[in-house]
Amino acid sequence: MPWRAPRRKLRRVFAVVTLMPMPELAEAGSPRSSGPVRSELLLIFPWHLWWPLTVALLLVWPLVSSAEAGSRLGPGEAMGVTADAALDRGTVILLSWDGTRHDALELATLPHLSALARLGMQGRLRSVMPANTFPAHVSLATGVLPHQHGIVDNHFFDRERGWYHMDADTRWLEAEPLWITAERQRVTSAVYFWVGSERDWRGQRATYREAPFDARRPEAAKVDQILKWLMLPDAERPRLIMAYWRGADLAGHRFGPDGGRVRDALEAQDVELGRLMDGIEAGPGWGEVTLMVVSDHGMTPAGEFVPAAAALAEAGIPATLSGSTLCHLFLKDPAMVERAAAVLRALEPRLEVYRPGAEPDHWGISHPQRTGDLIIAAPPPLVLRMAGGFTGWVNRTGWKLGWTFGGHGYDPTLPAMHGIWVAGGRGIEPQASVETYSMLSVAPTVAELLDIEPAAAATAPSLGSGRAALAR
Repeated sequence: MPWRAPRRKLRRVFAVVTLMPMPELAEAGSPRSSGPVRSELLLIFPWHLWWPLTVALLLVWPLVSSAEAGSRLGPGEAMGVTADAALDRGTVILLSWDGTRHDALELATLPHLSALARLGMQGRLRSVMPANTFPAHVSLATGVLPHQHGIVDNHFFDRERGWYHMDADTRWLEAEPLWITAERQRVTSAVYFWVGSERDWRGQRATYREAPFDARRPEAAKVDQILKWLMLPDAERPRLIMAYWRGADLAGHRFGPDGGRVRDALEAQDVELGRLMDGIEAGPGWGEVTLMVVSDHGMTPAGEFVPAAAALAEAGIPATLSGSTLCHLFLKDPAMVERAAAVLRALEPRLEVYRPGAEPDHWGISHPQRTGDLIIAAPPPLVLRMAGGFTGWVNRTGWKLGWTFGGHGYDPTLPAMHGIWVAGGRGIEPQASVETYSMLSVAPTVAELLDIEPAAAATAPSLGSGRAALAR
């Protein structure tokens, strides 16, 4: 917990002072002799005064330390991030559990995630629009909405560049991610499979990174690597570690969000989380490490297919359709926009169809090159696109037969789209209530814990500001 850090500083000061050379230890050939440098130290300051100096420093140090802490954060001391966190410049580990809904701790038996919540805080995390893996992970890393960072969906169409399909090319990314923010301010970072981290961004990169992405890589291997990073010497150890974990996403898609397969997936993640927490306790300790577990989105029953592309083609409206639950329609002839909107509304009255700029403000999706001539939003359980071939046939047939599938990408204000934010350790104040937070607050909170300035565009309130919780 945060109070351990000042004690560690005290121990370090004591060690520095008491290991200063005494005459009997500075003789030639002594294991502790450092040659001419130690001799000069002895000439500069009499050895018999080292012990009085030690006692004086031990008496004065707590006063100096508390004064320094007060000058760093001031009013923020009593808020969600403590003054000691900024003062002691520890390590932040940010894990993302893909597709883990806000009620994970109720759905499954997760003793280690529960222990982390008791150590600090547990909250709901409101995703972005669409609540999908790529835009949400980039918003977690940048602190801005998709129209600002440019990754507006897992798959999207750009009027100039063409198609994006979960691409590792960071030229698509238009906002600074956390690892670059940290490296710019001389904070060493390590990133394991986070969206946008596989290649350099504008000539900059994390000091340590695992790439390319490998969906088969087990969480056990990720924990092993994180613990190795934590055990590096001070000068080499990363102070920011970000890692993607598979969470419950695949199980939720295949078997629905509330079944036993999701529970099994979460409990397997929790086992590896426990191993990581044991490693933190055995290594640097909670006085030096903040551990956060977040998720990119929730999950809800989904799979009722609406054949929007086929309906437009039958109506003789040439168009390109990108997206699944939030779709952008790019018309070959923009003059056909009203006709296209009428076809879609007649096909399925539950669809929301907007001209660009008329969509809800909180969506934050209006990008100059990546927004269509029409924006179509489907409510759960509707989907506007499905996988092709045999997989798509199975999904469509299975839904008609009553099989349960899971999906996401819907409006982030829907409770089923909310993810998790669990954090504990250095700098996190214990919190009894479960609040709802925007995922845009994660990056500024990490920056605050690292005692660095967030990226200029990341203006959402941090946890330590006392203003991060959203209105109920």
